[in-house]
Amino acid sequence: MHDADVTWEEGRQICVELGGVIVVPQSEKELQHLINMCSCQWPWFWIGCNDIDAEGTWVCLGEGTIDVQDKRWMSGQPDNYKGNQDCAVGRDAGWNDGHCGNTRKLICQRPVTPALLLL
Repeated sequence: MHDADVTWEEGRQICVELGGVIVVPQSEKELQHLINMCSCQWPWFWIGCNDIDAEGTWVCLGEGTIDVQDKRWMSGQPDNYKGNQDCAVGRDAGWNDGHCGNTRKLICQRPVTPALLLL
């Protein structure tokens, strides 16, 4: 978890420098765990998914393209409110699309290496 609030692109760069990517929660249980880790006024944090390159085509770092009907999205999301929401955020009710220039908390994940699996 990164201490400062950052934009989505700043977060992507920070995570790369740390050898990882912005977190992409795989389940509601994992999302709730991450929200509990986030000690912020608004428990929103960046998720490593965006549709920057093609509106409506959501790509998650390390996962590839995901369907807009994916169960991880909150009801009615993503909605590209005001035509300006291209980056995903995690909330208590699920994923939401948000403006990439907003600042949010950042949680990076590193890929599991085979050496760590042996420990």
